[in-house]
Amino acid sequence: GYSFGHYCLASLMLVTSGTGILLTVGLVFIFFRRRLKTAIRGGKKECVPLKITQSPPITAIIPCYLPNEQFIIEETVNWIMKEVESPGQLTVLVVYNTPHDIPDAEAKLAQMQERTDWPHGRVFKARRVRDSKSKSANLNAAWAETADEYVVIYDADHHPDPRSLLLLVEKMIRKDVAAVQGSVYIRNVQQNQFGCNPCSCPCLGRIIDAEFFWDFFLQRLAMRTVV
Repeated sequence: GYSFGHYCLASLMLVTSGTGILLTVGLVFIFFRRRLKTAIRGGKKECVPLKITQSPPITAIIPCYLPNEQFIIEETVNWIMKEVESPGQLTVLVVYNTPHDIPDAEAKLAQMQERTDWPHGRVFKARRVRDSKSKSANLNAAWAETADEYVVIYDADHHPDPRSLLLLVEKMIRKDVAAVQGSVYIRNVQQNQFGCNPCSCPCLGRIIDAEFFWDFFLQRLAMRTVV
């Protein structure tokens, strides 16, 4: 007869197979659903009217480790300031730390802070947290400076969808909740598909995109169901 170990191994293989099937079905569903929606809309993104009756001021906090992100932070700030829609006055606050001075990058942030021609009268601030050695310390420093009721946190490489902030605020007000979180997708998923560089990973963008899909659409849904 079969021993207890055989049954345990068979059960483990069954669970693993079931998880693989669930992931495959989910990926196929998302793949075709997105493309079907895009085809129906003629290639245009869906624009759902939102019912936002309030215009609260919002602070967008961007924690940044400047040595790693000095070459992308300006692009991120410009994107948020110019492209992201907000129901009320928007202030973007970059809180960064660095173990050594980076004159060019810090001078650029200071120059951007002095600008008064940002769209819709938006305000940009940059603060160096000198005793910080972590992202959490940067965020704690930002909390001390933020008085707005609504706060959104972006990473230094985020390019939020233009209407994403409207969706988040609308859901917070409609659901009367203290916090909401958006999903993440890779914007350059079509790049680095079959690179010839031996130091690069083929299909890297799709691998990372699949990781985020597993996290946001499967794992968190399962956790919410269990809890």
